[in-house]
Amino acid sequence: MVFIKYKIDPARIQGKIAVKLTTTTPQLSLSDDNATLDLKLSLRIASSTQEGRPLTLCVDKTVFQVSDPEEGGMDMFSRGAFGIIRNADPSRRGISLGYFKVHEARRGESSDLRELGYRFITVPGDGSWVEVTHKLSWERIFRYEEKRAKTDLEPGEKFEISINRDYLGTMWWCWGDLEGELQGKKFHIWQPGPLPGPKPSDEFVKEGNWVLGEELRLLDLKDVTEGRKASFEIVE
Repeated sequence: MVFIKYKIDPARIQGKIAVKLTTTTPQLSLSDDNATLDLKLSLRIASSTQEGRPLTLCVDKTVFQVSDPEEGGMDMFSRGAFGIIRNADPSRRGISLGYFKVHEARRGESSDLRELGYRFITVPGDGSWVEVTHKLSWERIFRYEEKRAKTDLEPGEKFEISINRDYLGTMWWCWGDLEGELQGKKFHIWQPGPLPGPKPSDEFVKEGNWVLGEELRLLDLKDVTEGRKASFEIVE
């Protein structure tokens, strides 16, 4: 999902999230058929108008959505969330992870994002990091690559991958912790913004045990990855 980058007065921002990408497998062994390229995304609250308070965001259709291979379908790599795996040598070909536009129908008529199956992550309020990890098998790395194969790789080749900043965002967020004040709450699809629709009444929210979303424009996610890339090397 490509997120619109709104122009907004920095003074209005309620939360700033730092995001960094690293490889926990800096070397990928050609002799290990079960090797995986592990890409770790770390998030922390860099600043907030509610100091010490955690916040929770929806990860669906973002760089933070980790797919289960058994579920099938298009993962976020095939949607362009990380671009291609680039060869560190500009004269040599990289590896395409696919790039497909996926149009999804609404999952149901419920107003509760949790009931509809959307997934969420809490970013701690104490400034510590929370992590999600993508694991790419050899099969997944080359699934959509048409001009290179694993057998073409050479020991010593180095590759790079980056976050596509168009996919750095969220479709819904709120204050609170999934294991704390948000436990058992229903997450209402409504949120303030340019086209918010009718806001549910305070009585409806209270009686239904709902949480409303916060305005998307007021949460700023920034890629702070060193050099804007994570790297790995091919070994025997």
